[in-house]
Amino acid sequence: MDQEESSGKDIKSVLSLLKAKLLNRDVAVFSFFLLLSFIFWYINALSKNISDSVDFPVRYINLPENLALVNELPDKLSLELEGPGYSVLRARISGNKTPLVIDVDNAGLSEKNNEAELEFFIRSNNLREVFIKQLRNNYEINSVEPDSIDFVFDKITVKKVPVIPDVKINLQKQFMINGKIITDPDSVEISGPATIIDTIMSIKTEFREFNHVNEKITRNLELESLRKVSISHKRTEIRVPVEQYTEEVINLGIRIINKPDTADVRLFPDMVSIHFNIALSDYTRIEDLPVDAVVDMKNLDVRKVERLDVELVNLPAFISNVRYYPRQVEYIIEKK
Repeated sequence: MDQEESSGKDIKSVLSLLKAKLLNRDVAVFSFFLLLSFIFWYINALSKNISDSVDFPVRYINLPENLALVNELPDKLSLELEGPGYSVLRARISGNKTPLVIDVDNAGLSEKNNEAELEFFIRSNNLREVFIKQLRNNYEINSVEPDSIDFVFDKITVKKVPVIPDVKINLQKQFMINGKIITDPDSVEISGPATIIDTIMSIKTEFREFNHVNEKITRNLELESLRKVSISHKRTEIRVPVEQYTEEVINLGIRIINKPDTADVRLFPDMVSIHFNIALSDYTRIEDLPVDAVVDMKNLDVRKVERLDVELVNLPAFISNVRYYPRQVEYIIEKK
């Protein structure tokens, strides 16, 4: 009895397996013929005429050499193509790789009918034949968008401007910048539309930060680039004179200027203490410092002013971080 039941189960398993295989084969055959039908349909569809819009990049050549372009030109044009499906499909696939070339000198610039000078345009549809020759395909171009391309020109202006170093110098302790930062060249010629050039007063270098500086810096830096502006140089050399310094203190007598002829004036105190930094290479020049401390009594109203301001004059460029005390002094006026 058990043996008969086991044999029955085996037969059912074999039948189920055969049924599944036959079903899978039918599905595979159906899928194959479905794919084949789609391929034939697609090939047939591609042989028929269709229309579609395809974007193409644009390159402009032969712009007027004596004028500067002010506005931005479209970098893409949308062409409505009509022709065999396979040709239009090929154009859609390769369109982004095939730039259309517009020869501005031969494209027929038309002057705009307004008061503005040097404004022109090109009718895009007038370029269809040119584009068809460039694309070399068996389709037609029904239209081009945008329908016109505007060109706004300006007269070219040339100007010389200074070069400004855009740098940040972080010095080590006891070091200073002894003098001006030099750029070579210190100025450049720029050219471009007059409306742009007139607003440019200088050209900066690229930004550069220097840390823990304890010696002279010499670097070659790029100059900033400006849209629609040509610059005579691409780079400049900067030289930063860095030296070790020492802090010094000198005491000077305060000199009175514009003192009344009919009186003697006494100051309290009559000396000023001047603190400053000086590079070691300039240290010997301390003996000949031209600096002077003065108080000015011109137009002084003694009834209202109790203290006189002390000013330093003739400060030389080779000293820095100058501090002095006192900044004001008391005074007594005595008649002669």
